[in-house]
Amino acid sequence: MPERTDHVQPDEYLRRATGPSEDVRAVLIAMADRLTHVRPHGEMDDSRRLALILRYATDRLGFGPAGEALEVEVRSYAPRITGKSTRGEYALILRRAAGGAA
Repeated sequence: MPERTDHVQPDEYLRRATGPSEDVRAVLIAMADRLTHVRPHGEMDDSRRLALILRYATDRLGFGPAGEALEVEVRSYAPRITGKSTRGEYALILRRAAGGAA
């Protein structure tokens, strides 16, 4: 039997089933706190999402391989913003992604 060549999708399902790591949860919650307390009615777009992920991932683990890996993992939990959203609305989405953390 040939070996499966696409490991990404099943691995993604398994990772999601186990939930985010502690580092990912911390970044998602930090981002949500920022969005909730600083201009929560302001517009949120995908470039701001990416900037916040980079900032909080590197704040947590620094620049380098560990910080970059955390950034990639957080991006997989923080959904892309494709329509209109406020910062406060997106904070709720991030809290849900973090496992409902307050």
